[in-house]
Amino acid sequence: MIIAIVLGIMAGALPGFTATMAVALMIPFTFTMSPVSGLITIGALYCATIFGGSFSAILLNTPGTPSSIGTTFDGYPMAKKGRGMEAIYTATIGSGVGGILGTFGLILFAVPLAKAALKFGPPEFFWVAIFGLTIISSISEGSLLKGITAGVLGILVSMIGNAPVGGDMRFDFGLVSLQGGVEIVSVLIGFFCIPEIFRMAMNPSSKYTDENVVSLEKGSLKRAFHHVFGHPLATLRASIIGLFVGILPGAGGNIANLIAYNEAKRASKHPETFGTGEPQGVVATETSNNAVVEGAMVPLLALGIPGSPPAAIIYGALLLQGLSPGPQLFVRNASLVYAFMLSFFVANILMVIIGFFAGKGMYKTVIKVPVRVLIPSILFLTILGSYAIRNNAMDVIIMFLSGIIGYILKDLGFNTGAFVLGLILGPIAERGFVQGFLMGNMVSVKMPWIIFFTRPLSIVLIVLSIISGAWPIFRAAMKKRKDRSAIAEALAFSTSGSGTDVDGSQKKTINSDYIGAAIVFGISALFYLQIGKWSKYAIMAPRSILILLIALGVALLVKGRIKPEKVIPSFASINRSLVFLVVVGLLWVFLMEKVGFVVTSMAAYTAILIAYYPGKGARRVIESLLIAGVIVFGMYLLFEKLLNVTLPLGILI
Repeated sequence: MIIAIVLGIMAGALPGFTATMAVALMIPFTFTMSPVSGLITIGALYCATIFGGSFSAILLNTPGTPSSIGTTFDGYPMAKKGRGMEAIYTATIGSGVGGILGTFGLILFAVPLAKAALKFGPPEFFWVAIFGLTIISSISEGSLLKGITAGVLGILVSMIGNAPVGGDMRFDFGLVSLQGGVEIVSVLIGFFCIPEIFRMAMNPSSKYTDENVVSLEKGSLKRAFHHVFGHPLATLRASIIGLFVGILPGAGGNIANLIAYNEAKRASKHPETFGTGEPQGVVATETSNNAVVEGAMVPLLALGIPGSPPAAIIYGALLLQGLSPGPQLFVRNASLVYAFMLSFFVANILMVIIGFFAGKGMYKTVIKVPVRVLIPSILFLTILGSYAIRNNAMDVIIMFLSGIIGYILKDLGFNTGAFVLGLILGPIAERGFVQGFLMGNMVSVKMPWIIFFTRPLSIVLIVLSIISGAWPIFRAAMKKRKDRSAIAEALAFSTSGSGTDVDGSQKKTINSDYIGAAIVFGISALFYLQIGKWSKYAIMAPRSILILLIALGVALLVKGRIKPEKVIPSFASINRSLVFLVVVGLLWVFLMEKVGFVVTSMAAYTAILIAYYPGKGARRVIESLLIAGVIVFGMYLLFEKLLNVTLPLGILI
């Protein structure tokens, strides 16, 4: 278990190295073990990999696994403020508590909860996705219209590839590599990590943290314990959300951590602090996504239905050991099942202990490394991680291009988190929508949509969706009523985008609504031209989304005319340092498969190091070559030779 936890944390911390990959790689090593030992090892690895994703989310603003998306919202701002150790300790303790509470739920309620999950059909999953999408109203309070638009754009992008019903090939733009759809992890890395690399490149001589780290590190462990145990109801709520979402087949930690984050923000007395480095945001996301691990085991063990992709791998491991998951497993192999479930208690306790040391070591390393070295190192890891998911060079290109788009959209006021939320929930919503219509034809041929509004669970989810979507608007209205003081008005005026910089100089502002509308219309036209002779159920959702997107574009134009949102975009004042990084990055990702991974990475890595080196002379070349060589060849040996991940081979290696 200790070995598995160490390996799992390392795997989770590597961007793009998912829990599914880690569990799949561990399976062959369990063949010689007894069934109990093998399952315990895999279970510990699964827990640790989900937890390990928090390290890169906090330190690099990159979700190591999709389950750590929400952790970037407050974890990375905490790290930038010099509170990275506090954030890591909070994530570690929260993960352990979430895992332990999830284990209690697994042991006590496995069978009844699994039976309840069976009542969820396509209409319910559609409303679960809609409920998840209402989170956009919470994370986009600055500009709700732009948040909704970003979410719809994410849903549209999620439709690239095979249709969930009918199997039609959609929006592949004539590229074979897009027929499998867009890899979510690659887009996650692009939207969250690449913009931060670009901001670092604007000033490569800057420091990682904004404030004095030493003074803020004192008492960080004590504060972390208070964040988790000082708010027991919030911690328990996040654990319950994670457990129940984990039980639903096909949902998973990426949805659970966002729902938990939304609920934590709604329940908070100071929701405005979320997104600026609020520890309760880290507690909510990390507690929930680790409770998902145990939740995913409920339908697997009780019904033989995997609740997540890693659980599907564990299902295969059980079959290889001669065990058949389902109700009979509790009868024929009760001692084995309960040993496996109880092992999660031990795994989570060990994970917390090891996580303290691993997190402290990683944080100390990251803050000591100069930003000029961090830039190519992080970029290299993102490229390596994006490729390793599916061995597809197009995923790397999409990752980097997503980063450029995300950088521009964020400057224009579009919430990139909303886009990713749409990307994740889009397939679930479409599958539930189309399959629900097929079911509705059996109820009423004339009104097949009636099935979405007549089932008891659907009605409950509709009510929850309305409350969740309307709550931030209601809260904002109440706050506006209380906050009509002269000071509040002065603050609003000072941040309204007057175009005056800190030094008093005038900077040119742009109407972000008009530019946003132009982007929306351009993307809509691009996708509309790709629509072919698809089947009825394959074209239903894309056509609806495109109509909605055009309507949102018109709404942006109207808003830009009536109440324009003026911004000073950072991409309009880019310097040579950033341009150099973008050009090298584009050459890196486009030539990698043609020239070869090692040679391309070595050349690009060295070029960036030399360009950002503060001094001149032969020393900067020698140092740059040594750093690039150690990291590139070290990671090449790890992935290619040890993990058997085939890296691109072109003309050269």
